[in-house]
Amino acid sequence: MDKNRLEAFTDGVMAIIITIMVLDLKVPHNPTWQSYADAYPIFLSYALSFLFVGLNWSSHHHLFHKASKVNNKILWVNMFGLFWLSLVPFVTASMGENSFSSITVTIYAAILTFSIISYLLLVSQLCKLHGATSEFSTTFRGLYKSYISIALNLAAAAISFFGWPKLAFLLLALTSLMWFIPNHRFENNDIGNEA
Repeated sequence: MDKNRLEAFTDGVMAIIITIMVLDLKVPHNPTWQSYADAYPIFLSYALSFLFVGLNWSSHHHLFHKASKVNNKILWVNMFGLFWLSLVPFVTASMGENSFSSITVTIYAAILTFSIISYLLLVSQLCKLHGATSEFSTTFRGLYKSYISIALNLAAAAISFFGWPKLAFLLLALTSLMWFIPNHRFENNDIGNEA
């Protein structure tokens, strides 16, 4: 099976997701400094979601740069991940339009969590396909940042659920920024900063 078609399809879906998010940014009917200031939840929601989708795209790129083959199971696990990512524009708009209300941030954190879990499933299936002793499996062993991100996203969901949604949003933003800390193990393998 050709992995290039899977990569091209995934790239296209992620580009559409970002396009949908930017189209949800409404132009103020009364363009004043105050109208832009009042829209800060929408812009912050968009910025975090853009970062999250971008990080997903980068991780997917590094993953398939090392992968040498795919099978039908990989295609469907990849689709499972795209399903969760495709919900990002909806939860982003909901969170922004409702000024980080508790339920919207909780659901947003849950969607981000499921997206990371689906990525781990994809890595697991690719490791099985390539073999436990393959260079691919050796390179993608560990993935500690993914597990830490899941824990922090779940903590953010709980924090928001119990009444501190803006604090939860801040935790989600810091969790995404954590991915910019380079992982030297992958840099030595010419993969970038995936972890």
